Amino acid sequence: MTQLLSETCLDYSDILIKPKMGINLNSRKDVGLQRDFKFKHGQKRTGLGVFNANMATVGNFAIVKKLLAKGMFATLHKFYTAEEIGNFLQECEKENISTDNLFITIGLRNFPDHLQKLKDIETKYGWKKNQNISIEAPNFYIPQALENLKKTRDAYPNAVIMAGNIASSDICLKLLDCADIIKCGIGSGSACLTRKQTGCGTPMVSLILECADIVHSVNGHICADGGIVEVGDICKAFCLNSDFVMAGGIFAGTDEAEGTIVTKYKLSNEVMPRFDSFGCKTAYDPIVQEQKFKQYFGMSSEYANKKYAGGMDTYKTSEGRELLIPYTGTLDHVLQDITGGIASCCTYIGADTVKSMSKCATLIKVHNQLNRVFEQYTK
Repeated sequence: MTQLLSETCLDYSDILIKPKMGINLNSRKDVGLQRDFKFKHGQKRTGLGVFNANMATVGNFAIVKKLLAKGMFATLHKFYTAEEIGNFLQECEKENISTDNLFITIGLRNFPDHLQKLKDIETKYGWKKNQNISIEAPNFYIPQALENLKKTRDAYPNAVIMAGNIASSDICLKLLDCADIIKCGIGSGSACLTRKQTGCGTPMVSLILECADIVHSVNGHICADGGIVEVGDICKAFCLNSDFVMAGGIFAGTDEAEGTIVTKYKLSNEVMPRFDSFGCKTAYDPIVQEQKFKQYFGMSSEYANKKYAGGMDTYKTSEGRELLIPYTGTLDHVLQDITGGIASCCTYIGADTVKSMSKCATLIKVHNQLNRVFEQYTK
């Protein structure tokens, strides 16, 4: 019999973090942004738990290098070859950039080839210590995903393994038999159409709360994947007790993201007077505004399937879209916004470390979180 749950599920836009007194922090620079992680299967890592999405446009070397240099976590998309990844590891070593927090992504399609790629990176390029693997599947409820997770753990018993995606807590304990981190979130990404095409998904706030207690009770970790619109959403995810946050669109408009810059022109509502040789106004010309964008696409989109899988299989539907998103300049500004926003959030709630944010936070349900009255006039 069909079950209908009557409880309203919440998303990031439905809540705010309530400021309150706590530990006296006089400056954002006093906040400890680095966190020590001890994983279920024995490994330890240290860093700020912010990931880039393992998508082709933002899971690239340029973005990964800057995230790692900033003390964050990073994932490479699954389409790089063993040679390309090996050369990147050597390049980071020469530049004294630690790759301890770098996750190499493998997928379900042609899984034996992906495992062989990991072996090649290990044997040919010295990838032996601090191995991190992300198993990427849009739907981790299928038996093949669980089977391949077990095969990966058998092949790499000492690695940190992240697996996902899921959108309910009922599968968490089963995944944690082999995984260390579970990626939570289906259909919440800006380039994702899963909710439109399938009707499936769970809003991120409710999903994090549902999964966190179960996962943490057995020393597992969760990564909230998708739904990040503003830096404040990253803060909310940490306050909700997510260990890691993964975002794509927030990085996709930067110089370091893959894709060319596309320039568009549009007529504005403003005009400029035209004068004759005597200085008299003769007419008004509309002002043309220049806008720059970068390409961004979901990995289940028709575009991605054509580019990386030779086309869309007849049994599939496109669950992603191709977008042009506003160009935002260098990634450095985005990373500064992230670290500054998280540190500032901590001062508002009296949390001296990122790890303590969930203990210090009080979250409130709201009908409106931003005053947008002048938003149309911002650049």
